[in-house]
Amino acid sequence: MFKCLTFIVILLITTGLCGQNKPDYNPMFFNMANEWKDIAQDEPVFEFAVNSLDTAYSTQVNQVRLLSNHDGAPRLFYSDIETAVCADGECKLANIKVYWNLLGHYTGFGISPEMPLTKYEHDHFETEDYAKLHQLLLDDNSILKRRKMADLIDKIPVSPLDINSKDIDGISGATKKEIKESVVKGGLYSCYTLWHIVHGEVRDKMYEYFESICSENLVVYLLDTPYSDYQMYALKQLDKRGFEEHSNQIVSIFKTADASTRAYILKKISNGILSDQKISSQLYETFPKTNINTRTLLIKNLENAHSSAVEILSAYTHFMTKNHLKLYLEYLEETSASNKKEIRFNLKKAGNAKEYAYAYLIKEFLESNN
Repeated sequence: MFKCLTFIVILLITTGLCGQNKPDYNPMFFNMANEWKDIAQDEPVFEFAVNSLDTAYSTQVNQVRLLSNHDGAPRLFYSDIETAVCADGECKLANIKVYWNLLGHYTGFGISPEMPLTKYEHDHFETEDYAKLHQLLLDDNSILKRRKMADLIDKIPVSPLDINSKDIDGISGATKKEIKESVVKGGLYSCYTLWHIVHGEVRDKMYEYFESICSENLVVYLLDTPYSDYQMYALKQLDKRGFEEHSNQIVSIFKTADASTRAYILKKISNGILSDQKISSQLYETFPKTNINTRTLLIKNLENAHSSAVEILSAYTHFMTKNHLKLYLEYLEETSASNKKEIRFNLKKAGNAKEYAYAYLIKEFLESNN
């Protein structure tokens, strides 16, 4: 009986300790879907050091944790960061729970109600301040990236009347005008410190760690997400066979992708995939919605595409630049595709369109190819 009670006590203590140590995954701002809601497992993966701007203050060591779902599939990186925010020798600890995606890109943060972030004179951040901080942290090419702290402040004499100004971070000076729109008013030191932590060497460590655990299943997961950075990473991991196996998903990505991702797909896609009628049609139907460079690549790939692609583009000549149209008409001439009834009908219609600046080129082409 005594042994049984002892076991129960130990079990309750252990369970209690585990509950106390488990982080509260409830971000205030989160730029992905709701991946954090599926977190069931977490494990420490590495530590990283954060040096305070004030050299007199000791360095903090923070831990990065890998968050996984019920199946043990990695979903996010997380760190409950504690760091000193110092201004003119006065330091205060800042606590923030930061989330990164699997490639080390910042995606959100949370704050403990009992430990709010502070601004000048230790005023607490307001809701709009946290929103502005989130937007700042999302910008991995912020002006803060290229500047030292001293470069962000106008070193001007401060009168006693100005000391309480919310534009001033400490007595050292006022935040420069070009910085004000990016940072929290009165919170330059906090913003600067946190941005450099979130976008510092910890990102490289996350990326290296993810590469060490990346598997075929994870590549498929990344490919199926709506996130452009995940999609591009996954596309780069696929070989020729992988492109063929996931061709439907790749076409789906192409429809909504940015210009660089579309260009990558068109340069890497094999002739075998592009010659498939269904795939070819889906790609070329996006022509009006793509940018100039993508349109160029689509026209240049006509020789590898299914024959239906030529007909599809014949209905979109008014979206073509002068160079696009010349390329397209040259292809028609070389292949005699313009003899097809539907293509010729579309070209005649476009050639008679008064609002199309290059309609005369189509008329000249049709006259010389009767």
